Amino acid sequence: MGGVGSHGGPHARGCIGAECELPGRSYRDWGHLAPLFFASALLISVGFARIVLLARSAGRSGNMQRIGAIIVALGVATVTTATLIQGIFFGGDFPLMPYFVIPGGLAIAIGFLLSGIAILRTGVLPRWAAALLITATMVMLGVNEQNKRILMAIPFGIAWIAVGYTLRSARDRAPAVQTS
Repeated sequence: MGGVGSHGGPHARGCIGAECELPGRSYRDWGHLAPLFFASALLISVGFARIVLLARSAGRSGNMQRIGAIIVALGVATVTTATLIQGIFFGGDFPLMPYFVIPGGLAIAIGFLLSGIAILRTGVLPRWAAALLITATMVMLGVNEQNKRILMAIPFGIAWIAVGYTLRSARDRAPAVQTS
């Protein structure tokens, strides 16, 4: 936080809905943290794709995982589209942003919950990692990037670090295929 909005100073306090119409108020932007956000989103996408591919190659991919992945993709597309509209056409202060971010964020959370349950059922990750991902996704439902509730995103990041570690260490332990 604390980015520059069209109505606020260098450390404008974030707002929600009609509050943003008051003089001196603006939605907070990501500012210099935007590249970090996009890098983390990319890493999560790579990890998520790896899990989906692992389940598919093990013959354990089911409808719940496919539906979860589709819902996550739709949520990400909604939030990404709104972010682009905000940046290109509204200079970082898109008044309809909540109408995109809230349903998009809910879609992402629901998709990750369905996928987490499918991951738990398929066994492509240790049970603790899948349970951590499910729990952290539920905590994400309370996130609000306009105030201190942004800290509720930390467990989600930790869960994905654990998933990445698990995927990496499983790959390192896999026996090498010998060709003759």
